[in-house]
Amino acid sequence: MSGFLLLLLPPALWIGWRMASRRTVLPCPSEIAWLVEMENPLARATRSEQVVAQLQLGPGDQAIDIGCGPGRVTLPLARAVGPNGQVTALDVQDGMLAKVAAKAAAEALTNIRLLRADVREAAVVAGSLDAAVMVMALGEFPSGTEIFPSVHRMLRPGGRLLVAESVFDPHYVSRRRVRERVSAAGFRELRCVGNAFGYSITFERT
Repeated sequence: MSGFLLLLLPPALWIGWRMASRRTVLPCPSEIAWLVEMENPLARATRSEQVVAQLQLGPGDQAIDIGCGPGRVTLPLARAVGPNGQVTALDVQDGMLAKVAAKAAAEALTNIRLLRADVREAAVVAGSLDAAVMVMALGEFPSGTEIFPSVHRMLRPGGRLLVAESVFDPHYVSRRRVRERVSAAGFRELRCVGNAFGYSITFERT
């Protein structure tokens, strides 16, 4: 019986976390950051190398990783834009940003800016960014429609936004809901890649 209960524990936690996140901002605690550091072999479109490839970043680009967590995507973005570019790692948790800082220091990456803020109130100059990513972060906001006008403001005309989601995340948001929310803020869809386990959609700021 105890073994059976152990099998039920992960889905029960998943459901509880998902229900709670619909009522309040509930990001993954930094103490269990390892849960979001793994590159999922099934949800290939959410893997860091796929995210970077879809954004088509170049040397010197300016990007932001919204809800960066421990930096799984932040560091590959920083490598892609090179020393003349910059990636802003944005998160609401000091613990997550500390993990990003430690990883950046270990790789001698100096082009990552740490920013503890809610994206809706972030100190980012309007029109200053070439790209923005939200990888399994959108569902942490009960009302995701409030986010994308702020992201639209940060991006230059023609700037790209990539939203990636995985069904393994308790905060999973469907393709339909992402498209509705992002297009309402003034973006047009460029491409969508993925499978039943995860996807990423790239949009352009109009």
